[in-house]
Amino acid sequence: MAGRDTLDRFGRYCELLDSLTGVKPVISDVEPRVVEDGPVRAISYIGTPEPGYVTGFTYGLSLYGHPDWGPTGRELCITVRSGDVEWSQVPARVVAALRGICPFTPGQVLGYKEPYVGGSSMNSIVLAKPALELGSGPLDLGSVEGGAKVLDLVEIVGAYPIHSSEREFAYSHGFDALWSLEWDRFDPARGPVA
Repeated sequence: MAGRDTLDRFGRYCELLDSLTGVKPVISDVEPRVVEDGPVRAISYIGTPEPGYVTGFTYGLSLYGHPDWGPTGRELCITVRSGDVEWSQVPARVVAALRGICPFTPGQVLGYKEPYVGGSSMNSIVLAKPALELGSGPLDLGSVEGGAKVLDLVEIVGAYPIHSSEREFAYSHGFDALWSLEWDRFDPARGPVA
């Protein structure tokens, strides 16, 4: 799977994200669980969608297929109201740990034993529709090979930080029950609502 990774593919992905956000990113590598799995990158847009926010996309999840996905790959996106760029790297760290194991399906709740970012007690994420408007349908990272267009579709799934008590609430009551509670999905410093 990691053989699908090329500089051209990564470049096309960044170009699409840059055109959607209007900002140049900060790109950082995240160590994968197994080196042979290929790269995992955090693509961070500071001040996006507006000043005081940070948005991060993953790269590396779409290099792997999952039976639940069909022909479309997935990448994650987080948007939080924070000046701490470390938040934009959280989904990439989750992907690095769980890629090839987890389907990363909207409605899924994933947890970790320690807080994701210093100064916050949040150690879980819930997956849903992304906060940013990214157009209709998946992104096409496809290329032209031998004169023919080769599709390479990638769906962006939103990741929202939550507390462990909220993760447990979702486990026992379901995603819809958690999602319907009143909570600021962009505030990584908020208190738990469940």
